[in-house]
Amino acid sequence: MKNRAIHLFIFLVIACGIAVGQYKEGNRIVTLSKYYLKPWRTVEDGDWKEREKLFDENSKKMNQRDNLLVSCNILYHYLSGKSNEVLVLDEWNSIMDADESIKTRGDRRKKGWPTKKTREAFQKKHGKYWAGGHTDVGNYELETKMLKRRKKKMKENTIVAIQEFTLAPMSTIEGGSGEERDKVMQEWFDKVVMKDDRVLSQMMLNHYWSGSGGVDGWPVLIVTEFASMDELLDEDLSKLLEAGWPDEKERKAFQSKHRAYWSQYTHEDIGIYYNNVKQQKNPK
Repeated sequence: MKNRAIHLFIFLVIACGIAVGQYKEGNRIVTLSKYYLKPWRTVEDGDWKEREKLFDENSKKMNQRDNLLVSCNILYHYLSGKSNEVLVLDEWNSIMDADESIKTRGDRRKKGWPTKKTREAFQKKHGKYWAGGHTDVGNYELETKMLKRRKKKMKENTIVAIQEFTLAPMSTIEGGSGEERDKVMQEWFDKVVMKDDRVLSQMMLNHYWSGSGGVDGWPVLIVTEFASMDELLDEDLSKLLEAGWPDEKERKAFQSKHRAYWSQYTHEDIGIYYNNVKQQKNPK
């Protein structure tokens, strides 16, 4: 993933100059949380098919019917990280909507399972697969201008890679400007990200609040969805770059321009997950 990560980083670095707590008009909020499955050997009468059915039902009745929830991705372990971790990536129009959604969760549960008996029976079955508790990884600002949505409906689960990059503070960039950064950002997004058919969808998540930022740069998460590992591992962007900037001198000049905004030539692979498309909520 090295080459792809480098080019993604190019895109990231020019994409935004973020101050702590900055919230751009039109952007949205994404919350990232971790939940933990029980080891199979500790689940009494555990059954894989039953678990899948219960998780599908919970998603349908709790997430799909939540009018405040814009989108939801439920990501399961594929490569790296702990095998029992489940990441939930929720998208909201605002923090206020996220808060209101949590407050009204009980109402949706009553609508989904109308009687106390059915609610308790479902919660008992559903709950036996979870270790309990969760970790709030962070709250992020979703760059809607840099958002690529998946256009086609998938029958098979997809692959999602999450990577963290670091943007240099503007004060460390000689001659740097937000105007130039935004212009180059849009050009990269239009000519590379949107033209890359291997990338089904992509979110760029800027530091909003919670977590750290601003000491050595600004953390940015990139969440990229692929149809399979083959597409993820296909790192050749040369045709896209040549098509986007046919003139070699212009292509090199473009790449040189945004190198100034790199904080480090490194990234952290948070993990590679499979995205359960049946449990996923897509924007309307």
